[in-house]
Amino acid sequence: MKRLLLGLIVAVLALVGLGVAALLLVDVNHFRPQIQASLGKALGREVSIGELHLAPFSGSLRADEIRIADAPGFGNQSFINARSLELGVRLWPLLVNRQLHVTSLTLDQPVVRLSQNRKGDWNFGGLGGAASAPAHGETAPAGFTVDRLRIDDGRIELTRMAGDRKVYDHVQLSADRLGTQAAFPFALKADVAGGGTLALDGKLGPWLAGNAVATPIDAHLAMHDLDLVGAGLMARGSGVGGVLDLDTRIASARGVLRSNGRIDARKLQLVASGAPSPQPLRIDYQASYRLDAGTGQLANTQLHAGKARLAIGGSFDNRPAVMRLDLKVQGERQPVDDLQPLLPVFGVILPKDSRLAGGTASIDLTVRGPLDALVIHGPVSLDDTRLAGYSLGAKLGGALALAGISAPKDTVIRHAEAMLTISPRGIDADPAKAQIAQLGSFTGKGRMAADGALDFRMLVKLDEGVTGAGQAGKGLAGLLGSSKAAGALGGLIKGMSTNGVGVHVGGTASAPSFKLDPGAAAGLLEAGTRGTGAKPATRQPASNGKDMLDSLLQNALKPKPSGH
Repeated sequence: MKRLLLGLIVAVLALVGLGVAALLLVDVNHFRPQIQASLGKALGREVSIGELHLAPFSGSLRADEIRIADAPGFGNQSFINARSLELGVRLWPLLVNRQLHVTSLTLDQPVVRLSQNRKGDWNFGGLGGAASAPAHGETAPAGFTVDRLRIDDGRIELTRMAGDRKVYDHVQLSADRLGTQAAFPFALKADVAGGGTLALDGKLGPWLAGNAVATPIDAHLAMHDLDLVGAGLMARGSGVGGVLDLDTRIASARGVLRSNGRIDARKLQLVASGAPSPQPLRIDYQASYRLDAGTGQLANTQLHAGKARLAIGGSFDNRPAVMRLDLKVQGERQPVDDLQPLLPVFGVILPKDSRLAGGTASIDLTVRGPLDALVIHGPVSLDDTRLAGYSLGAKLGGALALAGISAPKDTVIRHAEAMLTISPRGIDADPAKAQIAQLGSFTGKGRMAADGALDFRMLVKLDEGVTGAGQAGKGLAGLLGSSKAAGALGGLIKGMSTNGVGVHVGGTASAPSFKLDPGAAAGLLEAGTRGTGAKPATRQPASNGKDMLDSLLQNALKPKPSGH
């Protein structure tokens, strides 16, 4: 029994050895023309492969290199070139009948060059179309299918007609039951040069020979840690940026790609004068994209910031080097506390150590331009909120303090509204107005430059209820009694209530400064010294108003005579 078993083992080994020997006697390079013709016919491109080697134990042929020519009119560079090509084959037909049946293709470290010409045509659009005529002596089979396609450690270089270039490294691709008659499953993973990863898996096909761009796809796309600047979606040096995670379902039919998913944005900054968002932002979106035109539409899209919801809709154009947007962003009575992380994204800077708290905000904005140089325009309003940690009344100081008008610790905003234009140059507010509790109204216009410098001209009218405290014997007005100085101060305070006084807001957004118009202040002071029936005085130079205020302070601070 033992001898029989040993005999069987020897016989099997002998048969294997004979089979291997027989395979080694096969000149596999005899099949090179057939392989080149088969691949060329399937792709519609000229294909050349290097010398073939047989690996009998793995059941495969290995070519030293492979080169697939680019489409006509796209230059002399290869469409694909790889260091090696491994072809899985069926050994028995090869051994017995010298017939080649390819079951799998594996490309090792290929470089795939995808490019778009000035007409908007892609070099892969004609894949699967008519092939070039086979070389002399070569015969092309009627068709070509493969059970399995693999790409290991590849590289994709994508260049669009706008001239921008994107690179994807460490590409891993697997596709099974590859053919032109039915959809086939595939999975692709890659690293995005400049930051980020990409994973795409689903079904592709049936392949549209000669119009590959319109081949249907139904897949899941996930991208993580996509750096908007590093990936080339925003220009370097533009002062904007962000990092995105994307999870979406994509499907195309009849040349329209539709996607429905979610974007999580971190450190997003859309205006150079702003700052990155301190908290992640979420966007649930639906989009349609015309593959031939390079343009698309956004609908049923919402930006989430806490409990706040902003509706987004409009169009985008992906043909330029940087995508251009034409969107509407709208929200009615949204909670201010939850919108706080959005302020620096759009370049809105608050005074140092302050924040908006409570109340609601409403916006109706248009967003237009390239993604890295947007122009945002439209009305914004605030209701029943407060600027915590910042006292506008205290900053106005001067005459308010003299009149005994106490400034609250926070700035309570009953209502504020402005027509804003936000651009790379800064923020323009024209017009702008606000009603501040325990203070009064502010109306005017101005701008914040890209470096944060402020230049606002405002008319300030104090509430009569506030100025009444100064007339009731409080503060320095009470100390001055019925003196000429008291009359001057009363004239200033009353004038600021009835007619208002000009205020220039300068400094920076994080440290604003306020300065009364000295000419207007001087006129109000002099009107107070003449009394209500006095004739208007000739407008005095600005220095006179300052001198009168200084004199008023000096007189007020003199020691009182004894007995008083």
